[in-house]
Amino acid sequence: MPGPFLKFDSSRFDAGDGEEVWREALRPLYEVWRRKEAPFQARIAVWDLGSMLMTRHFVHDDVQFRRTRAKIASTPADQFLVHCLLGGELASEFHGSQQQVPVGSVALRDLAIENVGFARSAPMITLSVPRAALERRLPGGARLHAAAWGSGDPVGAMLASHIQNVAKLAPEMTADQARTAGEATLALLASCLLPKAKPTARRDDPRLAPMLRAQALSFIERNLCDPDLDAGAVCRAIGMSRTGLYELFAPSGGVARHIRARRLDEAMRRLRAQGAPRERVAEIAYGLGFSTESVFSRAFKDRFGCAPSDAREAIEPPAARAADGGQSIGTAYEAKVQSLSA
Repeated sequence: MPGPFLKFDSSRFDAGDGEEVWREALRPLYEVWRRKEAPFQARIAVWDLGSMLMTRHFVHDDVQFRRTRAKIASTPADQFLVHCLLGGELASEFHGSQQQVPVGSVALRDLAIENVGFARSAPMITLSVPRAALERRLPGGARLHAAAWGSGDPVGAMLASHIQNVAKLAPEMTADQARTAGEATLALLASCLLPKAKPTARRDDPRLAPMLRAQALSFIERNLCDPDLDAGAVCRAIGMSRTGLYELFAPSGGVARHIRARRLDEAMRRLRAQGAPRERVAEIAYGLGFSTESVFSRAFKDRFGCAPSDAREAIEPPAARAADGGQSIGTAYEAKVQSLSA
């Protein structure tokens, strides 16, 4: 392997330019906050392991990484992040709770879940793993967010040691060797997660739940713009009772709530879409099955904390370009994630 496909070092930029490029690299995943008065120092290197990406990242001083509802909706990333902390301090807040990540330990984050990460001069190695690649190796309906191993856990120590060794050897690997390392890492990660996998979908035959939920989700995605899309339509499409359907969607508050959330997420994506014809708010609302613009606006504000017009005005400025003037770092990262093998 000739080297990481993405690399950033703030020492190669003027202070202001370096931070702009660094923020662009993180744009697909997070809204970032850091103290303006703190000197900026950061490094990123991203390696393609075939079935996952491996990132070495460090930023000096205190930083917050916010995975908000708006960010999830406008830049969806159907993957898990697996953090191996090498130093400094790292903690996360989600669902009203906080998790501290000790040095030398491994913690997993689901990018479909709102989360705020707090880092203080924390070098780490992060694996970006496609959801399908990991979930197919685990029991159906497993809840993986916040799964973690302490530094004193032998299984966690084994996993952390493996991740660090892959990072150490990656610069010497050929592309084929990197893919082999990625598959081995994915298999080890899934094996270590098995005792921690917490099922959330239950049926008389639990083997059917993942398949039925996948069918329901696929039907919902194909019919988001249909005003007649509701729980009854989903039941008829997959041949299931309302009670059984509710059990499948109980973790997300029921199928009606899921449908509304996905419609609002799609509305956010359209409002922030760049390079496409600009749709009026009313067109988006009616096009996604809302009965009136006012009903849509209230639901949108409940989910994202702002009016649809404010969300459109908050579109991020044009992305910073990589040093060679080509594709932006964030865009290159997104394209690589989409190409990962599952």
